[in-house]
Formats: sequence, structure tokens, C-alpha cells
Amino acid sequence: MGAIIRILFSLTFCVNVYAKPTLKGLGSISYKSPENIALPPKKIYATDNLKGPIPTNDWWSSILWEKFSSNLFPHPLALNFDKSGLRVFYPGAKKFATEMGVIAGMPIHSQDLIIGANLKSPFTEALAHDYSDWFVTTQLGVKEKYLRFTYGHGSPFIYLEYQDIAPEIKFNVKPNIWSMSPNVIGLTSDQGNHYGLFIPRGNEWNEIKNNKITIKNSKSGLLTLALLPSKDLSTLKLFNKHAHNHVVNTKVNWKYNESKSTVTASYSFEMKSVCPSNKADKTLTALYPHQWRRSKTPTLNQRYQCVRGVMKLLSGNSFEVNYDFPGVLPCLPLKVENLKDDLLQIANNKNLAWDTYWTGKALGNLATASAIAETNKHPKIAKQIRTNIKSELQDWFTYENKTGDKHFFYDANWSTLIGIPPSYGSAKEINDHHFHYGYFLRAIAEITRIEPEWLKTETWKPIINLLIDDIANSDRQNKSFPFLRNYDPYAGHSWASGHARFADGNNQESSSESMNAWTGLILFGQFIKDEKIRDLGIFLYSSELAAIEEYWFDVYSENHPNKISSPSLAMIWGGKGTYETWFSNAAHCKTGINILPIHGGSLYLGRFPNFVKKNHDFTLKEMGGRWSGWPSIMLSYEALNDAESSWKNWESYGKTLTLDSGNTRANTIHWIQNLRALGQIQKDITCNHPISSTFKSKTGTISHVVYLNGKEPKEMKFSNGISFQASPGKFTIKKVE
Repeated sequence: MGAIIRILFSLTFCVNVYAKPTLKGLGSISYKSPENIALPPKKIYATDNLKGPIPTNDWWSSILWEKFSSNLFPHPLALNFDKSGLRVFYPGAKKFATEMGVIAGMPIHSQDLIIGANLKSPFTEALAHDYSDWFVTTQLGVKEKYLRFTYGHGSPFIYLEYQDIAPEIKFNVKPNIWSMSPNVIGLTSDQGNHYGLFIPRGNEWNEIKNNKITIKNSKSGLLTLALLPSKDLSTLKLFNKHAHNHVVNTKVNWKYNESKSTVTASYSFEMKSVCPSNKADKTLTALYPHQWRRSKTPTLNQRYQCVRGVMKLLSGNSFEVNYDFPGVLPCLPLKVENLKDDLLQIANNKNLAWDTYWTGKALGNLATASAIAETNKHPKIAKQIRTNIKSELQDWFTYENKTGDKHFFYDANWSTLIGIPPSYGSAKEINDHHFHYGYFLRAIAEITRIEPEWLKTETWKPIINLLIDDIANSDRQNKSFPFLRNYDPYAGHSWASGHARFADGNNQESSSESMNAWTGLILFGQFIKDEKIRDLGIFLYSSELAAIEEYWFDVYSENHPNKISSPSLAMIWGGKGTYETWFSNAAHCKTGINILPIHGGSLYLGRFPNFVKKNHDFTLKEMGGRWSGWPSIMLSYEALNDAESSWKNWESYGKTLTLDSGNTRANTIHWIQNLRALGQIQKDITCNHPISSTFKSKTGTISHVVYLNGKEPKEMKFSNGISFQASPGKFTIKKVE
């Protein structure tokens, strides 16, 4: 047994040694801390074992930022570290809803149990020790005397390694022990939740005293705790079969199938058996709704409740999820008359914002306006707009070491690229980088679509790669940035907060700005013929789309409790989902924050037209029947269901309408008029080319739309049997009556 313990202690997840990124070409960044800018704290709560790029913006990030963690939500469990140990709770059984949302959080003063120890002095801090794609290992104690916990998304298990500390499982009141053998206990806490406790053969439990469970004569060893979905011996036996296969690594991979327009994501577990008689070939994991609905891997007849809905238990060492990719466009394809003056006004506007977010918003508007100007045969205006984009990008991409300089700074301590000036905590808390930089990427994609000569290997490409790597590095060997910083591969969506120091865990408000970023990746990768970048964007876009439709929109009406009044939620947290925003209680903000910005990658919002109508009508009613804010956003959204009504409403507001700063008149008119002609998006028709979409008008006309870059024509094949030759450098539209 001792040899097995030593082997397990030696196992570590693969983390690379940190290194500063270096640049070739014209771009430059700063490595010097900017003056008068609050940066992340110097101290990172981690052991010496955690080397290489520091992950942030994860569900467990608060461990790195706090002496003890904020609440953690590795669903179906909820956890929290404090000086007494690891507090463990199952919130699913007590999930409740209000009109504003659903809550399944961590109690402040109670829990199911605490995994701690009988020490003279309490623990002083919790430290991150190791991590993989959706698991983390956290340590209480010191290098030679510790409790070390491994846990992760979907897992009902908590694996404990302990060295020179005798662990104690502590309860508020004595639990109901309904099964006990020398190395297995089945119990029910005073909260009514069921657990299994498992220790390797050769160990035995002490007699339960003072509401504590301990192990006989053991100060070093292994223990597994499991949340049980039901109270019965067959379930306990099932979990005992898997309990000693400790997960030591988790990994996601993806593959884009161009012919089927799908992405297959593979989720795999690496395990080590801590019992010689066990074969470490399977673990138990619970799949979220966005996973089990899109997976052919069979699940067991065991369920958990969580804040996202029903989680289904699976036994195995891997599973696959098939995500639909609906395609994206640079903009909508049809020419619309009388937009020249609006486009010229955009081109002549030199008043761009200062910080990374609002500069990004302005760049997003310019990118969309450039594509519309090209589509509307105004090449001079389009060129002027692109000149403005390039000038702004090149300003940000060049560090001049002077006061007021717009640039990017690499924080070596936290392995992140920070835009200066920052906004909304993007520097101090590493918040929202995918929101901010996503707009930059869409603008970059527009330049490379028309002017590929701007992007040469030794010019701007290296610094653009840094922007991509900061928010979505896909290379685990990268020594400067963590793997997929903003995106959570098991939860299926991104997180906005860099630190996650909230009682409800991490959060994300604007899922649509995530999709804006991934649209930028897809277009950029396609236009420079880099399939790795393109397919990364397609994976992120497709999986986040599935999560949006399940958790923000609940298009299948299965995950949101009936008591919630709004069709959509504005914010998803680790421990709740709410129809609230950080910045406003106005209904147009609470709905519109998951719609803006409107661009050629926004068509996914119309995949379920009936939901669009329900969501739009509810919000308009909350606003008293008239849009007093963000009218262009909300009318663009309405057009995905009923473009004729949207246009009528648009005209009723008149030309003096005050628009959201993230949109323009030209974009709104072009969008609504295109949808008037093309009709609704057709989610069940796909194409073998990623820059594509299909629409159906009210008269039944099907319009297949593709944009082909490059210089060679290509045969386009759609899943409804239609095929045609597309010409390069422009939109090709095939109508089928």
C-alpha cells in the first residue's frame, strides 16, 4: 500500500514553465508595469508545484486569489474552504426559484459535512496545487503535512490524499449511517443528502464519536467521498466500484467535420487505481443538459439536480458531445439602398473611445460597416473605414513608452495580456478579456478579408496571436498563457470574472459578446487559411451556442423552473441564474445584454423563432410597449422572427432615434431589410463551408448564402441536397423556390 501511495503522490497534471512571450515584426508590447493602473495582486495562493502559466477566469479561480476560497461549484457539489477544512454541500436538493431566477447555492453557516483534521491550530490558507481541463487539486496544510483534495466539474467524487495528518469527517449532528463495512460507509446528512465514504482495503473506520468519522491508525493515505444520487445499497456498490480510480487528469479535444458542419468534442479522464485489485478504466461523471442532449454515449439511470437542470450520471473514461455549427457571415449579403450617407458618417467619425472595451465596441461597428459598404458597392467608403481600423489597431499594437499611450502589457505574474487603458476590471481583476479582445478580432478579420496583404508573418500576425492566446490559447505547451483562459470546456461556456470571488461563484453576463469573440476567431482563421484557429473558433462558438440555448434561453423549456417570469436569464453564475445585470434593471438591458452586438455571427439568435417572439414580446411589455433604450438592438432581434413588424416599428421611431453605442443606423437598416427579403434562419440546413447560412422567406423561398474568400471557386453542398459553385471574393446566393 505504501508503494501505491508514493506513486499517487508523484502524479501531477502537465503544467508548463512560464516564459515571457516574444514578438517579431512590427508589433510591440510592454513588460513594464504601467503607472497609475491597478494590477492583479502579487500574491498567488498556490504551492510550488503549480508552475507555468496561471489559469484565471475559471470556476475555481478564487482559490488563487484568496487565503481561503469563495464558494466553488463543481456541480453537482458545492464547496468552500475555511480554517476548519473543506465544507461540502449538495445544493441540488434545495434548489429554489423566484420570479427573477433560480438559486442552488452554498449555505453560509451550514453544510452536509466538513473534511478537516483534529489539529492544535486551524488551517491558515488553501492553496491550488494542480489542475487539468476541468479538475483542480487544492491543498490545506504545508508541504510535508497536508490534506490534498482533487475534484472537478461533473464529478460526484472528492479524492483526498493526506500526509502526516489524520483526517476527520465532521458533521453538525450525527449522520444517519445506513450502511457500514470496514472500508465503506453509506450515510445521510442532517440536510437530507446521501454520501458514500471509501477507503482502500486494509484500512478500517474508527467507531463514530462526537459527530466525527475517522480512520484507525492512519495519518497518511487516501480517502474518497462521493455524493450519492440515492439512498440504497446498489448505488453504494456502484460508487464503491469506481471510488478508488482517482482522476489525475482531464482533457478535452475537438474536431470539426466540415461536410456535416458539426464539432465533436471528446472529454477524457486519466485515472490511477489506489487499490491493486482495481482496474482504473472507469470513473463516474455527471453530464450537464447541454452535454447529454447532444451525446450518444449512454448514461446510467441515476440523476442529480443542479442549478443548470438535470445532470445524468455516466460510467466510463470518456464521452463525446456533438455540437451543431450553424455557420457565420461577415455581414448579411444583400445590397440595401440609401445607406451611403450613414456609412460615410461612420467613416468620417474619428472620435473613437479610449479603453479596451469601448475601443473594441467602436472597432466592431467599423468592421460591420466596412462589410456593409463592400456589399452595398461603396468601395471607397469601405476602404476609408478599413484605414481607420488599421490606424487604431496599429496604435494599440505599438508600445511607445509614453504617458497616455494605448498598448498591451504582459503581466508575467498572472500570465496575461492587459490592454492599457483597461476598463471594467480588465487589469486589476483580469475580467472580460474575451469581451474586449473579441471586438478587436472581428475588426482584424474584416481587414484580412479584403486586404490580406496587411497581415504578413513578420508584421502584425505575432501580436494578433497574443490576443488570441490570452483569451483562448489551445496549445497546452504554450509557456506564456494558460489553456483556454476564458472558456470552461466542461460547463460549455465562458466565465467573465478573472477571480471568481463571489458567494455564487464565477459568472457571465453577455454570452453574445463571447459569441462575438468566437465569430472573430472563425472569420480570421478562415480568411488567413489557418484551420487551427478557425476550428478553435468553431468549437468555442458551437459549444457556447449549446450552453446559451440551454441555460440563458432554455429553448427546450426544461432547465428553468416555471416560477421564473422571464423567458431568458441575463446572468449565469456557478450557484444561480438570474434576470439581472451588473449595470441596469431595465428590461431592454436584461434581455439585450445577451443579444448585442448585432453582426454576421449573430444569426444563431434566430434559430428558434418562436422563442425570439416570446423573449422579445415579454421584454417589450416590461418596457411599457415602447423601446426607451437599445431600440436598434431589440428591433434587430425582433427581425429574426418577424422582419416586417420590425421594419414597421423601426420607421415609427423616426430618424432622431438614439441608438445603443454598440450599434449604428446603417447596420440596423441593413440587417432588418436583409431579413425582410431573406426570411428566417433555417437551423436544420447546414453547409460544407463555414461562412454560410440558409434562410426561408414567408413565401417559402429558400436562400442559401455563402461567402468564399481566396481566389478559387468551390462547390457548396447543403444538407437539403442543394449544391452549386460559389465564386471567390464575394457572396453567392442560391435561391430555391
